[in-house]
Amino acid sequence: MFLDRKSLWPHLRRWEEQAADRDGPFRLRFGTLFVADADAARDVLVDPAGNYLSQSGFFRLGRKSLPDEVRSEASRALLRVLARHDLPESFDLDSALSEVTDRHGRLRHQHWGVELVRRYFAPVIAHRRHTEINVLVDAYVTSSVVADDIVGHVLRRSHRTVPAIRAGLAEQLDRLRAPEDGAQDLVDLVLGLPAGLTPADRAQLLQRLVLSTVGFTGVTLEWVVMLGIQHGYDTPAVTHAQIQRLVREALRLYPTAWRLIRVAATAHDIAGARVQEGEHVLIGTHAIHRSAAVWDSPLDFCPSRWEQPTDAQRRSYLPFGKGDGMCPANGFAVKALEHLSHLVLHSHRGHVRPRTRKPHVRTLLAPPAGWTRLTAAPRPE
Repeated sequence: MFLDRKSLWPHLRRWEEQAADRDGPFRLRFGTLFVADADAARDVLVDPAGNYLSQSGFFRLGRKSLPDEVRSEASRALLRVLARHDLPESFDLDSALSEVTDRHGRLRHQHWGVELVRRYFAPVIAHRRHTEINVLVDAYVTSSVVADDIVGHVLRRSHRTVPAIRAGLAEQLDRLRAPEDGAQDLVDLVLGLPAGLTPADRAQLLQRLVLSTVGFTGVTLEWVVMLGIQHGYDTPAVTHAQIQRLVREALRLYPTAWRLIRVAATAHDIAGARVQEGEHVLIGTHAIHRSAAVWDSPLDFCPSRWEQPTDAQRRSYLPFGKGDGMCPANGFAVKALEHLSHLVLHSHRGHVRPRTRKPHVRTLLAPPAGWTRLTAAPRPE
């Protein structure tokens, strides 16, 4: 709709300034209604009146979501797949860091978190038996998730890589059959979806699952580690409780899903604003998380606010959405972020060198360009 610019940060800031001066939703210049109020946003997302088309970031083909019953079963299957694996036990942080560090010993922002989380979730995405599929997934992460959804390198030129990767995935998936003893990974999950789906459909669904699993979690990991280093959390003394609050505050200040889109199924009102059938509604998660009406010193980094959050703050906290379209694996994503962040910050000292102070906004809200350097902390004798 508007992802024709390399970064949307100036537009996002302008919309939020407009929201602060208005009482209720308002229309952006291209017609979309912008919602920056938590209660109105929850009404849209939970949608008890059925005013919006059913939507899923995980389980959809193009703009059309899979049927509700298929999505429900797929969501349950996703949780079963995640529960099959002991990712903290099997993950080797030192090996993964050595693979994602550049030749100058740096972790490049807008890259390293996604690449590391790809390795973390490798057993969940495709077991080692799927060699060709793993190669294609790696290509997709590099050429689409990083290059397009985060950085924006592919703008204004033909992008042929993703269709070629999807065709390759479809060819590989067409050779496989769903296991009879339940899905072990995301490959099995998409193979087990209803028979009416083509191999190309299953390939697209696998790509969406990779984007949701690796892209969102990886970008958030970069924010958590960067903020942790800047505020002194890179110490062997850091506790799990501190990391939990750090993760929540990072997701408040910089929600990777900086906006949520819904399409009206009927004409209706949102907080006094009229919406017609077929119109788009943009929920500004980033704006809601920084509302001065809800958060004390909303622009300040303050993990201690999560020691005793108010009811209004809990209602206004929407990093994974709400309702049927909410990320079904949000609990696992948070656990992964807490585990990885603690591993990195507990065992390394860090130095952050951003090139600018402005976040980078595309499909995902990513840290500013720059790099982080980690140095292993001395091991106690």
